[in-house]
Amino acid sequence: MIDRTPAMPPTEDPDTPESDDAATATGTAGSADRFASTEPYYARYRPRYGDDPITYLVDRFDVDRTSRVLDLGCGAGQIAIPMAAHAGTVVGMDPNEAMLREARAQADAAGQANVEWVQGADGDLPGDIEQDSLRLTTMGRSFHWMDQPRTLDHLRDLLEPGGGVALLTDGEWLTHGTEDHWQAGVHALAAEYLDDIPERTGPVAEYDDPWDELLEAHGFTDVETVTFPYEREWDPDSVVGYVFSLSFCSPARFGDDRDAFETALRAYLRDHEAETFVQHGAVEVISGRR
Repeated sequence: MIDRTPAMPPTEDPDTPESDDAATATGTAGSADRFASTEPYYARYRPRYGDDPITYLVDRFDVDRTSRVLDLGCGAGQIAIPMAAHAGTVVGMDPNEAMLREARAQADAAGQANVEWVQGADGDLPGDIEQDSLRLTTMGRSFHWMDQPRTLDHLRDLLEPGGGVALLTDGEWLTHGTEDHWQAGVHALAAEYLDDIPERTGPVAEYDDPWDELLEAHGFTDVETVTFPYEREWDPDSVVGYVFSLSFCSPARFGDDRDAFETALRAYLRDHEAETFVQHGAVEVISGRR
């Protein structure tokens, strides 16, 4: 099911900065460091966005084997790799070299050889990318880290006429107040070990303009928001792996308490006497056209 609704800033993003000091552009050294030690967990346990959002973007922007696509802040290739099945070339750009190593391994496993992996970030644009050369730029769970106005201005110049920019987000479950109550228990347990785990996740008003309005303010037209509801099932291994994929719950941040936390988390999950844990949410895609 596709739901077209007016865009609002994503309210449940897993790694959104909680202070102005944290809200730095991905071009800074700290942006790579904040995910240090998460990389293998990010590659294996961060969910993909599903086929429907990728198909929607391919159809909306006529992505084909002649197209060049940029995935900015690509992480371990959650968008770049499935997009490569449709495009001529995909450029996956991320500031974290260890994350790019994971992405290369994922692409090799998927048999996608048409992805160029580049260490860099929004602060490095335009880099070697030629003006008017991109059919589409995607950003998944990454735009909130960026210098958003500067990034959009650069991307508009790099896109072909009629090309698009797309912002993808999905629901974060390490939070309170959801219908899936098991999630709050995981959040509370992590908070016993970490002093500054965010009480709420996702951009808030003082950090982000509504992203549909931001696209329009920077010259993009035909701006549209589409949501793709999903139901995901998690087993205990994937719950543990997902938690360790988060910047604010990285293994490095737990330090010497990492093993104790994992033992406590697995015990909490066993107490629920369930083989899988269900998460309800939606992938939101906000896109506009040059």
